[in-house]
Amino acid sequence: MSEPTMPSPSSPDVPPPGGHAVACESAATVIYGVGTDILQISRVVGVMTRTHGRFAERVLGPEELKVYHARQSRSEVRGLAYLCTRFAAKEAVSKAIGLGMRWPMTWRAVQTLNAPSGKPVVVASGELVQWLAERQLSIEISITDEKEYAVAFAIASRNVGNIRNIASEKTQ
Repeated sequence: MSEPTMPSPSSPDVPPPGGHAVACESAATVIYGVGTDILQISRVVGVMTRTHGRFAERVLGPEELKVYHARQSRSEVRGLAYLCTRFAAKEAVSKAIGLGMRWPMTWRAVQTLNAPSGKPVVVASGELVQWLAERQLSIEISITDEKEYAVAFAIASRNVGNIRNIASEKTQ
């Protein structure tokens, strides 16, 4: 089976070195699953207080953690918003692929990073890469936050090739 498609190096949606972007191709696709999550930011404040900040270390992947620390050092509010949007994204992805939080879907197996254009890009790692490839799945993600809430919406889809090829197969 093939690995999830990575954008070309000239694309504005290039993942970090060693990452596996899970992005949709331009060919016809079918929706495999949809996931959404809304998170009340004040609840994460409570969790961060109870865990003395370890919550971020448990759920963020290595690249996300670097961005989180950089943002938190500039603005505690923006750092918290970043943590919340990434947590919501992980929940949304887990729902879109139909696994919930069970193996191979883990908190740190999915990172939502930003392409140079600012577009959020899902980057899978570990055994989740193979799981997605075996099912030929790609994931698109949208995230946002406001003062009190963080929201993520994920669509998992499968490339089904050229529509003309599908139509001609059905008529033969």
